[in-house]
Amino acid sequence: MDVYGSKTLNEFDKFNPVRNLWRNVLVVAISDAIKVKANTIKFNDFYASKRFHELDYVTLPNADFAKICEYAELDHNLVRKKITKTLDDMEKNYDKGNMPSMPWKRLYQSKGLNRESSGNYTPMSKL
Repeated sequence: MDVYGSKTLNEFDKFNPVRNLWRNVLVVAISDAIKVKANTIKFNDFYASKRFHELDYVTLPNADFAKICEYAELDHNLVRKKITKTLDDMEKNYDKGNMPSMPWKRLYQSKGLNRESSGNYTPMSKL
């Protein structure tokens, strides 16, 4: 164990199943928030007036999130700050110009639906 200033650096982290359990709880909470944020960005018209507990749990200060981070041996303020930055980056980087205004237009113009015949197709009128 080396000491640098007021911080202690462990060369190897000891296996701690309780800490790993609580870190996995955080992973699930964060992934749920990311999924909800992706859907709210994608379908903004529908979700504009709705509020989600998954997002509130990881972005707003609360004692439960702080306790989970404490069990996971993480700083809750730093975790919340990084999650908020990630969610904000998702919103900033969402490119709205790549989708047509009419969903059926994209399907109608796709090459997959209007592809040429392979030659193995015989129309019913010729049978």
